[in-house]
Amino acid sequence: MSSRICHDLISPVGAIGNGLELMGALSTPSPELELVGQSAHTAQSKLKFFRIAFGAGSRTLISGAEARRTAADMFAQGRLGIDFTESWGDRERQLVKLLYLLLLCVESSLPRGGKVSCAPTSSGWRISVENTPVTQPGDLWAHIVSGAKLSALTAKTIQFSLARQSLVGQSIHLDFTATTESLTLSF
Repeated sequence: MSSRICHDLISPVGAIGNGLELMGALSTPSPELELVGQSAHTAQSKLKFFRIAFGAGSRTLISGAEARRTAADMFAQGRLGIDFTESWGDRERQLVKLLYLLLLCVESSLPRGGKVSCAPTSSGWRISVENTPVTQPGDLWAHIVSGAKLSALTAKTIQFSLARQSLVGQSIHLDFTATTESLTLSF
């Protein structure tokens, strides 16, 4: 359902962006048009990201360049910066979905934002944050790593449950370490 909603919204948001681009080409660019254009681009980026993160996983392939660009665009206007230290080739959609869900989990653990390093491994990725204040939200990380029971699930924490489901569904073991100033995930 999430995939369908995002798919249906991407086209009109893209059309708004195209219309603004055309208006900018026909008249003198204004700060107002630039602001609306940036907002349309941000909305389109988030929809692309959410379509993969919350949509159905599959064995279809997503190009590494597209996956990196989508993640970078998603977090470009926020507190989180993503540094992809190496490029990677095509990956299965369900693996990219897991990466995106874990990035959302990491984001919720960084109250002041921060820089996230993401490098490909032979079977997935290594995601790390260093020298940044990290909040370990109670039982959420324990749920992802070991399946510990969640005390409450909300719209703000759904990514933790979905990440756990994705790990179990793909028989992936997640290595997790965290301190008050670092966080490392790898699979």
